[in-house]
Amino acid sequence: MTRPTVAEINLSAIKRNLKKLKSLSEGSLFYPVVKANAYGLGFKPVVKEIESLIDGFSVATSEEALEVRKISKKNILCLEGPYDQKEFNLLLKNKIDLVIHSERQINFVKKIKTFPKEIKVWIKLDTGMNRLGFKEEEVLEIFKIFQTKTKKIVLMSHFSSAAGSISSKTNSKKQIDKFNRIEKKLKKYGENFFSSLCNSGGLLNYKSSHKDIVRPGISLYGVDQKDIGKKIGLENVITFKTKLISIKDVNKGDKVGYDGKWKAKKDSKIGILPVGYADGYPVTTENKGYVLIDGKKANVIGKVSMDLTAVDITNLKDTSYESEIILWGKDLPVEKVAKITKNIPYTILTSLSSRVKRIYL
Repeated sequence: MTRPTVAEINLSAIKRNLKKLKSLSEGSLFYPVVKANAYGLGFKPVVKEIESLIDGFSVATSEEALEVRKISKKNILCLEGPYDQKEFNLLLKNKIDLVIHSERQINFVKKIKTFPKEIKVWIKLDTGMNRLGFKEEEVLEIFKIFQTKTKKIVLMSHFSSAAGSISSKTNSKKQIDKFNRIEKKLKKYGENFFSSLCNSGGLLNYKSSHKDIVRPGISLYGVDQKDIGKKIGLENVITFKTKLISIKDVNKGDKVGYDGKWKAKKDSKIGILPVGYADGYPVTTENKGYVLIDGKKANVIGKVSMDLTAVDITNLKDTSYESEIILWGKDLPVEKVAKITKNIPYTILTSLSSRVKRIYL
């Protein structure tokens, strides 16, 4: 018997989303983000599906970069860069583009004569997020160091927020202005280099941030940014679904689940789903989330367990063990689930565990 809790992933929809995103910035190179196992969807099928349409892939860690290298000859960008000299050398050997963001990493660079001609070296500028990257006053001297070792330099930064809200627009404008100022200063110095600033939010909201290379992430997987994605027709790509494994009657006053967090106000019928927080279903769905059973709403009741979740099906007379139950998907967007559970879509997608079977369409 196969556990009915599965994630259906529409690879063709991912490809269509990519084409729509590319139409927004036709002059830019595209390095879509496939870190965290392609946001939980499975990096191998995603990489193979979109490889012919892109210029490179972006990942977070060296381990991710080396895994993608096994299945693709495209450029690969390691966003965290090397952790030590040994890893630095390993990434160079495998022709992985490096992000250099700290003085410690500069010391790795100083120990080599030149970079392999196949790779780009990305200098990360801190434009206001205060996470990784060099300060404005440091960039010129660092730039000079790299000029002696490679002709393929990328000046990059990252938005702290680019979703389109009023506060994010203010912050993003400051970051764009700072990036442009430093970019202009370096160009006066007389060297050619690439520039890269925007993620999904930047691609959808700020044309001036597109630059030479764009790095869309969550928009590739159909997650919207303040409804901007609807304007270009981004498609849902994942449906997380299951079926009932138990249907039972409970009496008025009966409690359901750990700690009895839900109490029946009347004689009721409940269904038990074979999905829990070990599968990536949010514990914060407790008594406030819902699922769709054959397209109809059924409230989650009581605490979400490690492996099981209860729903109220009292008013769904036609519900059966063959009923399709959507945890999130086309008619119940992951953005909606994230809002109800006080999460963010990134957390919802990347929490999908390995025991959930991925089915690729």
